[in-house]
Amino acid sequence: MVTLIPGGGLVCSYLISTSDGLIVVDPGSIGIADAARSFINTLSDRGMHDVRAIVATHFHIDHIGGMKRLLGFCPEGTFVFMHRRVEDYLTHKRDLPRLQGWFSDLPPVAIKSFLRVRRPSQLWVESLAGIPLPGFGTRFHPPIPPQRIKWFCPGNARRCGIGLDGWEIIETPGHTADSISLYNEDTAELICGDFILNLDRDNGRLNRFCESRADILNTYDFLCDTIVPKTIYPGHGDVIRGDQNVLRRVNTF
Repeated sequence: MVTLIPGGGLVCSYLISTSDGLIVVDPGSIGIADAARSFINTLSDRGMHDVRAIVATHFHIDHIGGMKRLLGFCPEGTFVFMHRRVEDYLTHKRDLPRLQGWFSDLPPVAIKSFLRVRRPSQLWVESLAGIPLPGFGTRFHPPIPPQRIKWFCPGNARRCGIGLDGWEIIETPGHTADSISLYNEDTAELICGDFILNLDRDNGRLNRFCESRADILNTYDFLCDTIVPKTIYPGHGDVIRGDQNVLRRVNTF
């Protein structure tokens, strides 16, 4: 079961409840980390000691900005999952991807996202890591102990289980090359980060503010051919629900 964590503001952060524990996705600010802790502590049968994993759908500041804060509330066995490519950014083997649409596509998304902010802590971050500007985004490291990070890299396969109630991580490049999504075939739920946005309540749309429109379209075709989600949880905007494959309703370029 997936729940939108109340009080996220700029970015949607989600809690996945499984029989084996909890997963928190995209705690992008200090405010979101605190909101996640407060929400989890209201659950009658769960607590912070049940958090098994924290997942970053991609290495952008608004999706990783509260990870250390949240990790500090979790048990020592809790790990952060990131795409292996992020390790290359931090060791300067690769540059952070350059994005298209800074002046045409980012402003409307940013304005609509900022309208959801209700308090300053929803914008506070732990470091400047993950700002997608040339020569800037990899200069700062997220303040997470390296031993608490698990790098996701599936090799020749694009999907890999994480051992929690059938949840899988899927590579979904397009917005960035390091973008990943989470999918559960049994519940038909997809958490897609910034691959799809739904700020206009129009069944969602592929994110035009991206590294590669060709890659994002190829990822869309791959997902349409391999998974059948009935619920999509975007990184920004409202949840998309339906009785059939709701990917087919998403607006493309």
